[in-house]
Amino acid sequence: MTAFRSGVVAVVGRPNVGKSTLVNALVGQKVAIVSDKPQTTRRGIHAIWSTEGAQVVLTDTPGYHKPRTLLGVRLNELVGDAVSGVDVVLHVVDAAAGVGTG
Repeated sequence: MTAFRSGVVAVVGRPNVGKSTLVNALVGQKVAIVSDKPQTTRRGIHAIWSTEGAQVVLTDTPGYHKPRTLLGVRLNELVGDAVSGVDVVLHVVDAAAGVGTG
């Protein structure tokens, strides 16, 4: 008998790089709002991706950015909280924009 595997993944990245779209695609249904407006995700959204031999809990996070407001500071704190204690951090990057300096 093969052992059942499970894990927890935090999906992180800058605003509007496709984190919510990726989570929705992996679980096969709309669990996170997708919008062109930055910072649409304001809290961690949890979704479960299951296969026959494994289960992954995905956490969609707000976009990590240089905050200009107290709300921005709090959203960045939520990203930090989301990566605490997970098994994997999945960093999503806009392939067209690449990795920037910050």
